[in-house]
Amino acid sequence: MLKNRIDKLIITILVVVCSTMESIGQFVHHGPQVFAAAIQGSHFLKDSKGKEYVFTVVRGVPARLVGYELEENRMIVNSLLPGTDGAWDMEVSSDNRVYISGNGKMYSYTLGDAEIKDLGVALPGQKVIWDLVAGKDGKIYGGTYPGGQVFEYDPKTGFKDVGNGALKAGEEYVRSIAYDAKNNRIYAGLGSHAAFIELDIASTNKKDLLATQDKDHEFVYDMEFVPGLKGGDRIFAWLNSAKGMETFIYNVSSGKYEQRLPSIEIKSMVRDEKTQKIYYTAANRLYVMDFSTTKPAAKEIAKIEGRGRAGWVDTDGNYKVLTSSHKVFTIDLKTGQVVREIMLDVPKAPISIQSIFWGPDDKVWSAGYLAGNHGTFDPKTGEHVDYPGLHQSEGMNSLGNVIYFGNYTKAEIYSYDVTRPWSTTNGNPKFLGAIKNQDRPFAVLPMPHRDEMLFGTITGYGQLGGAIAHLDVKTEQLESFANVIPNQAITSLIEFDGRVIGGSTIFGGLGAVPVENRGRIFEWDPEEKRIVWMDSIADYWSVSGLFIGPDKGLWGFADGALIKYDVKSRKVVFQREIYSYNGKPSHIWRNGLAVTHPNGLIYFTLSDKLYSYDVEKDELKALRDNASLMVLGKDNKIYFREGTDLWSYTP
Repeated sequence: MLKNRIDKLIITILVVVCSTMESIGQFVHHGPQVFAAAIQGSHFLKDSKGKEYVFTVVRGVPARLVGYELEENRMIVNSLLPGTDGAWDMEVSSDNRVYISGNGKMYSYTLGDAEIKDLGVALPGQKVIWDLVAGKDGKIYGGTYPGGQVFEYDPKTGFKDVGNGALKAGEEYVRSIAYDAKNNRIYAGLGSHAAFIELDIASTNKKDLLATQDKDHEFVYDMEFVPGLKGGDRIFAWLNSAKGMETFIYNVSSGKYEQRLPSIEIKSMVRDEKTQKIYYTAANRLYVMDFSTTKPAAKEIAKIEGRGRAGWVDTDGNYKVLTSSHKVFTIDLKTGQVVREIMLDVPKAPISIQSIFWGPDDKVWSAGYLAGNHGTFDPKTGEHVDYPGLHQSEGMNSLGNVIYFGNYTKAEIYSYDVTRPWSTTNGNPKFLGAIKNQDRPFAVLPMPHRDEMLFGTITGYGQLGGAIAHLDVKTEQLESFANVIPNQAITSLIEFDGRVIGGSTIFGGLGAVPVENRGRIFEWDPEEKRIVWMDSIADYWSVSGLFIGPDKGLWGFADGALIKYDVKSRKVVFQREIYSYNGKPSHIWRNGLAVTHPNGLIYFTLSDKLYSYDVEKDELKALRDNASLMVLGKDNKIYFREGTDLWSYTP
């Protein structure tokens, strides 16, 4: 009898628990979705016995330092970099230590150690260290974001600011730096409005040397100081922007610009100390410039594979280069022959999810941040599949069996037919074009009755304005219309009651200073290709995440507020503040994202939290922290990200 009572009690408890779980919803963890073996900051090194090594950072969460002894192609270190997801640069100091940049931090590695050393935050408030360069006596200099500063690291005394604050007022990025040991000067490339600054370390005096013709570029992105060349020391600097890419050569001794070159890979540049020749890679080729001649000109001498991450002239006088292909090529500089080619065993790492979409193949598509690549999760089988090869997708949507990707940078548009195999080499996904002078296509809207896809974009670094682009899916022709909302970017597009309604933000590319005060909600005429009307919502800076609510009305977000907007009367009919900003942020592009569930509730993510909202009861519930992005599946589950990982929620 007692046993029967206990069994009944256990069954009753289980029923109650299961019913409670069903009523409060269930969260399921599906793990990392996007993986990459993308390498960033890299450098060669030689030990006291003449052995050669190469080190590189694998992007991931967290990133990791990997190093290899080259003769045997043997990994000697695989160490996590806590607190950073990548490293834009790596440098070897005069005392042969490896230094690695990070998310405001710097790390060091000494040959023979098993792990890196975390040196901590370089300067207060700095989120990224972009570039590093070696100085005298084991010192390292670095450039930062968002303060636009230059620091010195002395192994004996630590970090200090050597530029007395920002190198140029209003500029957030010191994207590249070089060191002139003879004159104890730093040369720095800035953005997001290009500047080329000479900094005297002793006096902190600064001078902008950028040529007038280059001032409409966004960044002086990479830089290399090459001393001892005939006619004077030179700086090679790479300009990068939506406008285009090119390289200039500046003579430090004469103070003059000497040459213009096409886009080159500065990180691969090295001088042969025995000659007047410098070597670098560009577009899968190795070039030489001989400065012993009157007019040095670039000459191709070899073919390689991938973008050059680090260059080196070895003890035999050969040129070695590590490329993005994970290969190290050794090239005989006399013959131009590749005499050795080795493939490094670079481990894959999970990377942060940048966007999520429910595909026409009934799978959850995830796009990777910065390193790119994509992955799918099949809710029916639990299977994960990798889809490598595309860059960072800001927005995804579909028309029929075709997914359209809006990718960063340069607002490149791709299409992928899910009924055919994924193959970047065979044109599936297929590159359809780029939206001129734009960078981030967050808004992607299918219009099946017009056989069109619409894209709304954020412009490039340091710029204001956005664009709406029309893609004819039959002809695959792309037509764009820039600055349709003056000085504002397009964050959201939706079809509502037969109309195209959009939202905009006063913020442009990173580093741009807004000139408007209020974001807009607007109607776009897809036939006439023009704005029909626009309206602002109170003093909010942005309107984003537009969606159709359970009452069939138009809902969305104005900064941190959930809103409902009546298109006929052009009035806000509901507004609820969810999150308040402490001062104006650097940007608001993609803020809240929401779906209407068949159960009649609105579910949304905002400021890294998942909420539900009952319109009829006016009841708001916070369901989970550290949740962002979202999509509603056909299985009525809500899928969202937590860093690198995909989760689902069953209401």
